[in-house]
Amino acid sequence: MKRSTGAASILAISIATVSVGTPRETRAAGFAAARFGGEHGNVVTTNPTALYFNPAGIAFSEGTHIFVDGTLALRSASWEHPRSPNDPPDPMGAEGQSTGKATLFNVFGGPMLGATTKLGNLAFGASLSVPFGGRASWDKNEAFPRSGGDPSTQFPLAVDGIQRWHGIDGALTFIYLTAGAAYRIGPLAIGATGNLVLSSIKSLQAKGFAGTGRPEPNNEGRAEIDVSGTHGSFGLGAMLEALPNRLWVGASYQAQPGLGPQVLSGTLTNVYLGSNAPFPVKFNQALPDIVRLGARFRPSETLELRAFGDFTRWSVLKTQCVVLANKDYPCAVNPNGSDASGSGAVLQNLRRRWNDTFGIRGGVSHWLKPTVELFAGLGYETAAVPDETLDPSIGDANNLSAALGARFGIIPAVFVAGSYTHIQFLNRDNIGKSELALPSFPTARADGGGKYTQWIGLFNVNVEAKF
Repeated sequence: MKRSTGAASILAISIATVSVGTPRETRAAGFAAARFGGEHGNVVTTNPTALYFNPAGIAFSEGTHIFVDGTLALRSASWEHPRSPNDPPDPMGAEGQSTGKATLFNVFGGPMLGATTKLGNLAFGASLSVPFGGRASWDKNEAFPRSGGDPSTQFPLAVDGIQRWHGIDGALTFIYLTAGAAYRIGPLAIGATGNLVLSSIKSLQAKGFAGTGRPEPNNEGRAEIDVSGTHGSFGLGAMLEALPNRLWVGASYQAQPGLGPQVLSGTLTNVYLGSNAPFPVKFNQALPDIVRLGARFRPSETLELRAFGDFTRWSVLKTQCVVLANKDYPCAVNPNGSDASGSGAVLQNLRRRWNDTFGIRGGVSHWLKPTVELFAGLGYETAAVPDETLDPSIGDANNLSAALGARFGIIPAVFVAGSYTHIQFLNRDNIGKSELALPSFPTARADGGGKYTQWIGLFNVNVEAKF
């Protein structure tokens, strides 16, 4: 889900299941997952989620606010892959090991915690959130049991599914520790935050050990990556009360984690024929910056209308490259995808070449009484991943979303909200369009052509206390 669960939200989990070398989750476009706060987490909000969405918003709050939020995500996805000219032939006894249909149904979640206080015209606060992340664990292929008398057990690793060359299990987490302040001058407020971004990527994927980078069922092993890092970033925002107690307009900018290219450090472990070979590696990538705009309008005391959108610069994600770390080798490849480091140190280079995305959303709230609010929302966002580099570890597509929920005052100054958001990804077919298998090693990998389906259901609950 971006918010942006293209991809992407979605949990599309591109980094979380990266082999040697993808949280769709995801969530939306790419693997953004900023859905905390539900319909009240946006660029024109005043609760503590504003520390991520638009820090200027906290200057329109009063007193002290404590916000505890949790989101539970259900993700269902499938990938149906017919035989491609780029697929290797199936060995005898392993027919269907790389064609057919792969499925997953995963349940995962994430928290958001925040607190703000306002003294005069100055407001400040701190929060913990996970705006990028996801989990992916694919179902087994029961046609290839691990044990028993079936002849197919000579290929026991095929049990991990036809998608295993792209991903088997993965976890992607980017935790933001945020602190910031905002100042209000009449109807205008400006705000700024600083983020400490704790990044972690873990994944397991099938790997062929004949050295081509493509599927090799006769030489199949596993590659497991575990990398992490700490980076900084910042957010800026402004909010204007254009009509007193009626109309608010907001804009914000969230910078890239690391303010540019990221480097994560850790290990890559190759498992083949019973041997484990770990290597210290560096994982190179770039995550996007985001621009948000929005407005909310109160035509009456019992009705609020909201509209907002975002632009996410996913085009910065050209590749994800894994290189040996022990001698500070460069992560460089030639135009044909071959290693340009001069040392053979580039272990995997994943071509992404993603596109920038945009999302738009509208919402409405109606108060049955001051302590009972009903709210709903509709949205649309574009996909980050082009047909040429789409693979099942990402599963990104244009998507539509709808939300419904309620917020109640249970005791004075304590409010509880709950909502459900359904994100329906449009079906996608890139058969014959995948270019993943065409480059040279270490960029070449399995063909990603196929039919893709996906939906994500998000249950959000939050409690806000005001003092």
